[in-house]
Amino acid sequence: MILLNRAYGGYAATTIVQLPADTEAALIAQGHASTSAGPVTQGAVTATYLTGRVTIAIGAVSIVVTNAACNISSTVLAVVSQAAADGTLLRVERTLAAAGSFTIYGTAAATAATVVNWILIP
Repeated sequence: MILLNRAYGGYAATTIVQLPADTEAALIAQGHASTSAGPVTQGAVTATYLTGRVTIAIGAVSIVVTNAACNISSTVLAVVSQAAADGTLLRVERTLAAAGSFTIYGTAAATAATVVNWILIP
């Protein structure tokens, strides 16, 4: 995971993100990011990648990812991805693709920040 010093790939500056290892290494080498222990920044994100990691905030049951490659026919696969999962948001209940974004829904409102990995198949 890295902390972005400037906006990149649709992610805002000062956002902690997880990108492919070679991309993270290049951004660090160029001074555009620094290594971070995380967690991934909570809340809705905009991404240009077809894979990613988001964090559903405490009290939220869903998260929106804006991605121009997404349309109503897209497939989105998502899974809770952390060793000590939240006590209520145990898994992804469903995903809903729309034009330009998709929403990931959990089983219940999160009582702790909950990390979710996703992949978009346009």
